[in-house]
Amino acid sequence: MFQPLPTASMSVGQLFADPHRFIVPMYQRPYSWTVEEAGQLLEDVANAAGVDEGQVLEPDYFLGAILLLDVNAGPAENKKLDKTAHEFEIVDGLQRLVTLMILACALRDLELSPDSKLARRLDTLARLQETVTPDSTRIGLPDDDWYVAFEYVAAPGACLRKAPDASDLGPGQVAVIKARDRLMQDLTRLNPEQRSALSNYICNSCHFVVVITTDIDRAHCIFMILNDRGRPLQKKDILKAQILRAVEPVHRDEAIAIWREAEARLGDHMETFLSHLRAAHGYHRMQVISGVRRVVKDAGSPHAFVQDVFQPLAKAYSTILSATNPRADVPAELRRVLVGLSRINGAEWVPSAMRILGRQLPLARAREYLEEIERAAFLMRLVCLGSGRRTTRFAKIASLLSAKDLPKPTELYELTREEFRAIAYNLRDLHSRNVQACKGILLRINDEMQPEAIFANPSDYTIEHVLPQRPKATSQWRIWYPDSEERAALTASMGNLVLISHKTNGLIRNEEYDRKKEINFTTEAAGLQLGVTTEAFGNESWQPEQIRTREATLISILNKLWRLELGTEAA
Repeated sequence: MFQPLPTASMSVGQLFADPHRFIVPMYQRPYSWTVEEAGQLLEDVANAAGVDEGQVLEPDYFLGAILLLDVNAGPAENKKLDKTAHEFEIVDGLQRLVTLMILACALRDLELSPDSKLARRLDTLARLQETVTPDSTRIGLPDDDWYVAFEYVAAPGACLRKAPDASDLGPGQVAVIKARDRLMQDLTRLNPEQRSALSNYICNSCHFVVVITTDIDRAHCIFMILNDRGRPLQKKDILKAQILRAVEPVHRDEAIAIWREAEARLGDHMETFLSHLRAAHGYHRMQVISGVRRVVKDAGSPHAFVQDVFQPLAKAYSTILSATNPRADVPAELRRVLVGLSRINGAEWVPSAMRILGRQLPLARAREYLEEIERAAFLMRLVCLGSGRRTTRFAKIASLLSAKDLPKPTELYELTREEFRAIAYNLRDLHSRNVQACKGILLRINDEMQPEAIFANPSDYTIEHVLPQRPKATSQWRIWYPDSEERAALTASMGNLVLISHKTNGLIRNEEYDRKKEINFTTEAAGLQLGVTTEAFGNESWQPEQIRTREATLISILNKLWRLELGTEAA
C-alpha cells in the first residue's frame, strides 16, 4: 500500500529549532558551494528582505525543497518534524542548509551584543541549545569537516577567528572557510539595523518545503526527481554510510579500514560488487540496497557482516577482476578457469565464483568448483538460455554453494535430456546462433591446445569460416564441395571455424585455401597465432574429410571438458 510522504512548509527558524538535528551521511559529497554561490544566496535573501533603501519587502522567500531521511523510523511510521527529538539524514539540500548555517553564524558574530535575544536565536540555528557538548552542532558534518566548521564557524565568535592555512585543509573545509569569509565581507557592508532585519527575515520568512521518507531506496528515487542536476546518489556510498555507522564503536575503526581496503582494490567496480554480493546470498530479485541490508541482518550484526561476509567476498571479486592481468597476483591453479569465465558475455556466474573463492578452500578444491561453474556458464549458452533464465539457474548454484557442507562439484549443474538435445542441435551452427559463445568456446578449446596463449584478448580476434560462406562460382571451393547442401552444413560446422585477427580477416575474405594459409601465416598480418587456427591451416587442402576430422577433434575436447558424450554426427 502506498505510504504518503510527510511534507511541510517550514521557515528556517522552525526547521533549525530544538530538538531537530541533521546528519550529513557519508555518501554525500563535501560542502562544495563556491563563494559566488554563497554570495548569491545572501544577495537574493537580502533583496527579498528589502534591507536596502528602495527595495520592496517580499512577504516570504522560497528556498526550495529539501529531502530528509528518518533512518530510525520503521518503514510503516509516518514521521514529521514535531517537538520530538530526532535525527534526520540530509539526502538533498546539503549545500543550502550548510550555507544558511554559516550565514546565521556570521550574523550572530556581527551582533553588537553577543547576549542579545537575536544573537541567541541565531545561535540556535547553528547549535543545539539543550547541550553544551562540542558535538552539539545543528548539522552533523563528517568528523574532519565538523572540526573546522565548529572551530571557525559554529562556536560563538568563531566567524571572527583568523582562518587556518588552506594548505592544511581538505576541499570541503576550504569551501566552508571561503563561504564564511565571503559572507562576513558582504554582511559588514550592512549596518546593524539592516543585519537585524535580515536575521529576522531569514528566521521567519525564508522557508523550505520539507519532504521526509523512511526508506533509502525511495529517497534515491525522490532525489533523482527533485534534483536531476545533483550528483546521483551511489548505492555503494549509501550502504557504506548505513553499515559503518551501525558498527559497534569498538569495532568501527577496523570496519572502516576493511571497507577502505576493498574500495582501493575494486575502485569503480565497487557498486557492481555489492550487486553480486546480494545475489551471492540469494537476494538477486531484490533492489541492491534492500538486498545487502538483508545480508547484513542475516550476518547477525554490521561488524560480522563486514568481517565475515564483505571482506572475503571483496577479495574474491578482486581476484576475479584481476585474473586477465598477467602481472596480478592470482594463483596459477585458478587463473585459467577465471580467464575462461571472463570471456563470456554476462556476469550471472560471478556470485557463485565469489562464493567459492570467499570460502578459502585449498586451491585444487577451489579449482574443481570453478571448473564446474565454468561448465555451467558455457552449457547454458549452448542451450541458448536468456540472461533471466541463466540468472535463475545460477541463483540455485549460489544457494548450493552457501550451504555449510558443500555438495560435490558435479552436483552443481546437470543437463536435462531436452537441454542435451538442444546443445547437440545448436552446435551444428553455433556461430549464427551465438557468436560470443562460439568465440568463447573456441578460445576455451585453444587453452587446451596452447596453454601459453591464455592471455589472448578475445577482442583481438574474429571468427573466420575456412570454407567461405559464399565461395566464388569459379573457385576451387566449388570443386571440393560440389553439393550445395553438404557445403552449407560443413560451412556452419565447428570444424570449419577458426579465430584470426581483424586485420587478417580483412585480407582473407573468400580467398582460396592456399592463399588463406599464406595470408594467415604472414607475420605482419597474423599477430599472435592461436593453436586452434594453425591446426586448421596446417593441411594440404581443406576438403570435407578435413572439416569432419577437425570437428571430431574439437567435439572430443568439449566432451572431455564438460562431460557431454556428443557424437560428431549429432553436431
